Amino acid sequence: MFHKKDIFLRIQCECLLGMYGDTHCDCEAQRINAIKTIAENEGIFIHLPQEGQGWGLHYKLQELELQVSGRNVNGEYVGAKNRDDAQRLLLGNRDFDDCRGYGIVTKILSKLGLNHENFIFISESEKKISSLKERGLKITKFSDYNEINVNPENISEYLIKILNATHNFDDKTIDKLSELIIERKYNGRALSTLTSIVDKINNDKDYNLDSKLKSKILDIYDRIICGDEKRYIVDDSIIKIQNNFSCKVNSSVFKAIQNLYRKNVFDRISLEKIYYFESKMGNQSIRIRSSKVLNTIGKKCIFMKGQIHVEQKTFNDEKTQVFQDEISLSKLRSFFENNNYDYTKRVEMITTISEGQMPGINIYIKKLPNIENRIMDIYGKKDDIQKFIKTLIHSLNRNVFNEIVSNSDYEDENFTDYNLRFADLDTAIKEELATYELLLDKGDE
Repeated sequence: MFHKKDIFLRIQCECLLGMYGDTHCDCEAQRINAIKTIAENEGIFIHLPQEGQGWGLHYKLQELELQVSGRNVNGEYVGAKNRDDAQRLLLGNRDFDDCRGYGIVTKILSKLGLNHENFIFISESEKKISSLKERGLKITKFSDYNEINVNPENISEYLIKILNATHNFDDKTIDKLSELIIERKYNGRALSTLTSIVDKINNDKDYNLDSKLKSKILDIYDRIICGDEKRYIVDDSIIKIQNNFSCKVNSSVFKAIQNLYRKNVFDRISLEKIYYFESKMGNQSIRIRSSKVLNTIGKKCIFMKGQIHVEQKTFNDEKTQVFQDEISLSKLRSFFENNNYDYTKRVEMITTISEGQMPGINIYIKKLPNIENRIMDIYGKKDDIQKFIKTLIHSLNRNVFNEIVSNSDYEDENFTDYNLRFADLDTAIKEELATYELLLDKGDE
């Protein structure tokens, strides 16, 4: 059967789940493409039952649950994990451990009388290539066979291979990765992996990654760390051009920011309700925010305790331009009777606010019902936002961030498709006020 000088060879370990429709990995597409290549030439496909980097199918299912739904073996939500973080959680490993072996491959090829042939190896895995070469096989790498199969579901698998520097991808694949990330077409585990790559590039001098690829990754990250620039027109006269960084943070963010500025920079805390309206003509959306001040920093705040402030934002279709005005409660009520708009939902939140207290940026930290941790918004110029974030990460505490990159849904205040209200509003207010009062000191009064 094998008469040509070179024989195509594909060795695959983790394709069993892919055969049953799992799309989170790129293994199924690789298997199909490899078989097509082998069918058109002469070759052999070897499948090794080494699911989950050799830890078994049962482990692989637990890992997949962590990656896709973010739930551990007890069903508790712990957040979407990438492959390496999932293994650390499941096995307690400090470092990622790929325990697959390829010794049996030489035995299989020997049984077939092929162990002395020249093979064109269909793979991007440097580990597989070096392992087979160590066993005396004559291997030539061949990666041009593969179509670009990167998509929002499996992008994390490509990124984890870049993180561990185990694979070399061609420019087409890297360009596709870049395109998906810049368009924000990724999932939580992909984002986590990307930020880990950036952290490793910046802090690990021994990180063995091509310098051109390092530069590309940093450029991608720089483009998504902040939201897209928007043009704000305030009171029909003042024009502000600014970005918005939005992500989840934990409660230690208050202490981290206080330590950074050596004072409380949050001038007030407010109970806020956002009312969402959509134009029936489909050309704009309106958000009206009613904000009641619960407590203030004292004389440094331009608002009074108990004061109600109502603000209307009108977005164009592309959400690149925003008209912003202060309005009355009566105008808010009029929108419910306006036949040109559909009322879609209402969202409640308790927001700790810093406006005009820090150079170049304003910060809003929101507590919402049924959303874990808090959401932090930072408005300002991109350079000022990035400077603040990097200072907070490197000088103080990077662990306050859920992901150190802006979430486009949070930027658009798209927290939910339905009404979001506190089940016990009084208790929620009491808890958030207690946190705010801890920030206050005698110098704030």
